Amino acid sequence: MRSPATSLSVLSLLASVVAGCGAPAANTPTPRVAFAAPPPLVASELADDAAVARAISEHYVKYEQEIPMRDGVKLFTAFYVPRDQTRKYPILLHRTPYSVRPYGVDAYPPASDFRALRRFAPSSRFVREGYIFVHQDVRGRMMSGGDFVDVRPGKTGNGAKDIDESTDAYDTIDWLVKHVPANNGRVGVWGISYPGFYAAQAAVGAHPALKAVSPQAPVTDWFRGDDFHHNGALFLADAFGFYASFGKPRPKPTKQSKWGFDYDAGDLYEFFLAMGPVANANDKYFKREIAFWNDLVEHGALDAFWQARDPRPRYKDVKPAVMTVGGWFDAEDLWGALETYRAIEKQSPGAENVLVMGPWSHGGWARTEGDHLGDVTFHAKTSDFYRDRIEFPFFQRHLSGRPGAAPPEAWIFETGTNVWASYDAWP
Repeated sequence: MRSPATSLSVLSLLASVVAGCGAPAANTPTPRVAFAAPPPLVASELADDAAVARAISEHYVKYEQEIPMRDGVKLFTAFYVPRDQTRKYPILLHRTPYSVRPYGVDAYPPASDFRALRRFAPSSRFVREGYIFVHQDVRGRMMSGGDFVDVRPGKTGNGAKDIDESTDAYDTIDWLVKHVPANNGRVGVWGISYPGFYAAQAAVGAHPALKAVSPQAPVTDWFRGDDFHHNGALFLADAFGFYASFGKPRPKPTKQSKWGFDYDAGDLYEFFLAMGPVANANDKYFKREIAFWNDLVEHGALDAFWQARDPRPRYKDVKPAVMTVGGWFDAEDLWGALETYRAIEKQSPGAENVLVMGPWSHGGWARTEGDHLGDVTFHAKTSDFYRDRIEFPFFQRHLSGRPGAAPPEAWIFETGTNVWASYDAWP
């Protein structure tokens, strides 16, 4: 492992020495290859949510489509294409179990919907640059057809109609590059938390057009370390609170999602004391209507049910570049970020595999400035640095068709010293 953040200055000095020793004669032409970048789609800076929302509605046309999968199931997909069709744009895909709202070709994310804007793109720089933004309700959720399976295991057969989340991503990308106007044939996938799981699955048996993937705080293993179990111990408040809303049955496609649970107690501690054993949750509240809660209660040990839902053994021969992102203070999916990076590094040694770890809570890099956490200050806007210096260049390098500097193996924010360090190897 090399010393962090030193190689750039050494190379710059060496380049200047070499340039001075071997300067061409005055009359000798210097061959050059010009890579003129087109101007941004949106000329002005996007300083706030109102500006971002306005840019989306003014510079993008929205479409909605039910995209067919190999087994005949159709997945509801919304995509936003730049109105300027004089050039081609990369595609950025976001697959989610949470809803692609707002629904309707005339409905654009409003400035008042903080969550919708944060899901629209990794940052406002992508909106300004000009991308084709694609959002899809995953199989069995919201407006998509089929049956939903939590952290769906990889397919066990190779039949023409055998499916999993990797094949759904493949079929979606195949349709997009063939049908969406003005695309340049290059696709990236990103997502935070549960959408991070779907992003990682897209890298398995990836479509040739998929060039860059960024699983961010990716759900990885719900028994060993993410969300509902930490080292096998049930994270009761997290699991109960999430599935009380997310786990409600969806008998048919819907545009409505209802979140929230009336605990009817002074605090959660009193609520769970009164509930008693975990098994009482079904008798008192869920009435066995929430499928994954039933599975969670039934499988209290690391058995075949959980092992089938561990995606790490599938991260073999990964072709797209991968940038996994995590937060040191993420109470939900810190484990998943580190383990996703580690699994790809071990099983796909030829892949461009980058790790980014910053001083954030769950998804904090996308929704906060990252300059503090509670009373702890970091003396810098770490999220701005990440979005501008790490995330945007990563996707641009692989999707724009223009050259860019290769990233280090790892970008790590060191708390205490409060500096970003880059490493050629990790750990």
